[in-house]
Amino acid sequence: MQLPLYNFLGSGQFFEDTSLKRLGTIDRIQKYIKQFYTIGDDSENLIESKDFLSGKIKELQQFYGLQETGELNRETIEIMQAPRCGFPDLAHYQLYPGRPRWRKPFVTYDIVNYPPQLSYIEVEDAIWRAVNIWQKATPLNFVRVHNFEADIMISFEGRGVNLFHVAAHEFGHALGLGHSRHRSAVMYPTYKYGRSNIFSLSWDDFIAVQDLYGFIRMYRQQSAEPLITDKCDSSTSFNAATSAHGEILLFKNKYFWRTEPKAADAKFITIQDVWHGLPSSIDAACEIPEDDIIYFFKGSKFWTYSHFGHSQNSSQSISLFGFPAYVKQIDAVVFIQQTKKLIFFVGTMYWSYNNKIKSMDYGYPKQINSSWPGIDDNIDAALQKNGFLYFFSGPRLYEYDSWRREIVRTLNSNKWLGC
Repeated sequence: MQLPLYNFLGSGQFFEDTSLKRLGTIDRIQKYIKQFYTIGDDSENLIESKDFLSGKIKELQQFYGLQETGELNRETIEIMQAPRCGFPDLAHYQLYPGRPRWRKPFVTYDIVNYPPQLSYIEVEDAIWRAVNIWQKATPLNFVRVHNFEADIMISFEGRGVNLFHVAAHEFGHALGLGHSRHRSAVMYPTYKYGRSNIFSLSWDDFIAVQDLYGFIRMYRQQSAEPLITDKCDSSTSFNAATSAHGEILLFKNKYFWRTEPKAADAKFITIQDVWHGLPSSIDAACEIPEDDIIYFFKGSKFWTYSHFGHSQNSSQSISLFGFPAYVKQIDAVVFIQQTKKLIFFVGTMYWSYNNKIKSMDYGYPKQINSSWPGIDDNIDAALQKNGFLYFFSGPRLYEYDSWRREIVRTLNSNKWLGC
């Protein structure tokens, strides 16, 4: 199925519904829920039901990562009052039924009219930059045409917010994408004033559009490493693992799996397709949520990436963390959310690094089994999730309760791959 002709006018332009500025009446709340959350024809009469409306509010709260109370608390009202896209919030980026996409290499677009508050040059430049961020991430070529029935017709009406951002978001819809739950994504449904005119696709945008259109060949590198096909093999092990934006990333050779919350299956992706310049077979990985960065380690070097795909610098020495010269490689690393510390595992020892003051803690290294009895020195990867620490060791995954200082469960390392 191919996407139909797409018109920005009347589609999902960002708007600000002033009637929702004071969410004081139930009809205004119902209006929002009916517009942005799925209500079938057979459920139309249920919108006045308190329980039905509470369930829909929970859907909203789940989508935005809020506490699912079903009640209109302050955070929920702030979301509902924010300027946003007119398209509904659908999970997993699926906007159109059947996952249609453009099946031709050249997609045309035309600008039907221009907003009066901006010059011709400003509009053309904003649209071109919006087109370009998607063109770089797909095999598609966008062609500007004039006075012609283009594939994508761009028209403006009403008060806008930021033309570049709106256009980039709308082109995402024109490619077949729905909304993202990640705040840093171009496809996040609400708009924040002050967003820069210079921004690019987030990792979540990138993965979503490439899942639909395939990976760009210019980013692929030939490798002698074999393709990993059987993720559910009982002997499956991983080089590194980390949590990231509520998801789990599991690395093996030049590939990684991306597991989404509530998704039926994990995405299997080449490292180079997302983190250009990062070597394969990394030793360890760790996300620092507060800094919106992820560290990758291999041998005596580490790499820092921001916004999942944009390198902050070239490789640097792990000695910058304060390791002595004899430490040549990291086995695993995990960020402890409660203490804001990175725990590095090297052989039978571990180091504690204070991320707040950017310094290694005094008195380290220490023996791993002195703090985590039952965990030996054969650690391949580690991550924290739902209050537990998870240690990967070969094909085994140990769920560890740090308060009770004991292994709670022993699982297969591919637990999160739907096996």
